[in-house]
Amino acid sequence: MAGSLDLIRHKPDDAARVRRWAEAGLAAAERGAKLTGQLLAFSRSQKLEQKPVVVATLVLNMRDLLNRTLGPSVRVSFDLEPDALRVLGDETQLEMAVLNLAINARDAMPQGGELTIATRRCRVDADPEVQAGDYVALSVADTGCGMAPDVAARAFDPFFTTKGIGKGTGLGLSQVYGMVRQAGGTVRIHSRPGAGTTIRLLLRCTGMTAALADANAAGKIDGMPRSATVLVVDDDPDVRRFLADSLDALGYRALEAEDGPAGIAALDRFGPDAMIVDFAMPGMTGAEVAREAHARRPALPIIFASGFSETAAIEEVAGKNTPILRKPFRVDELHAALVDALRRAAENP
Repeated sequence: MAGSLDLIRHKPDDAARVRRWAEAGLAAAERGAKLTGQLLAFSRSQKLEQKPVVVATLVLNMRDLLNRTLGPSVRVSFDLEPDALRVLGDETQLEMAVLNLAINARDAMPQGGELTIATRRCRVDADPEVQAGDYVALSVADTGCGMAPDVAARAFDPFFTTKGIGKGTGLGLSQVYGMVRQAGGTVRIHSRPGAGTTIRLLLRCTGMTAALADANAAGKIDGMPRSATVLVVDDDPDVRRFLADSLDALGYRALEAEDGPAGIAALDRFGPDAMIVDFAMPGMTGAEVAREAHARRPALPIIFASGFSETAAIEEVAGKNTPILRKPFRVDELHAALVDALRRAAENP
């Protein structure tokens, strides 16, 4: 990413190359953000972004990736329920979970074999690990060497692995377990030596519509007037400038405030339609800014811009339905969050 930006700085007038370099830099930033999210999910520091996800669609979209990753010696088949069963989960982390499980299964079949990915709706009523309710069981089954009971019992322990040096870290299954548990589900292993392994992820069903999440991801959300005035409160001038420029490019009117007191003063003076507030600011935190703002205007839409590890703290002070833009974020994510916040404010004045 740094190399792309350096090239843009040296050749700012070469429009075609600048676009190519910018896209390369953006792709590098996205890879870094995804890696950060995976590491934070493993460390349990990140509150995962739970959205309605259609499990069968997610798995089928991975078909080509799985075939390329596993190689010709592994035959991959799918046994997916036709219903569009939706679960609450983080889409990126679910993809990584399926990929981790598939790679583990491949390693358990050194001479090749069969891998089956299946989904089933199931009802859980009395389980000490999860709440009662409807779940989707997402299973990854192989015809490999299987595991002895003592190995299966430790499979989710961090850094535990039966693979040789340089063959594995022992983090894959631990990361899968951490992601599923944070999403309110659990993981089960069924395995016997010489009889293969089936790992089932129990994921909570949801009746929430996935339409809004799908539209956000595709950058298609629109329909709200872009004449709204948005107040940006952030102590970092570079971040503040980026947000203001992004809002201007999207057609909004942007106001800027360098800290909490300045933000409250701007709120009283200009009466913005929404606020974007940095959570971690010296002096007056974003949570305190939000409390002051809502004391004046209870229905004012407020979106927090935050680092990954601050998400749980935001929810503690502002509630679980608080909109959060997790840094780094894209311009279309900013627009989607604003559209959603303004729409909800209009529907619930």
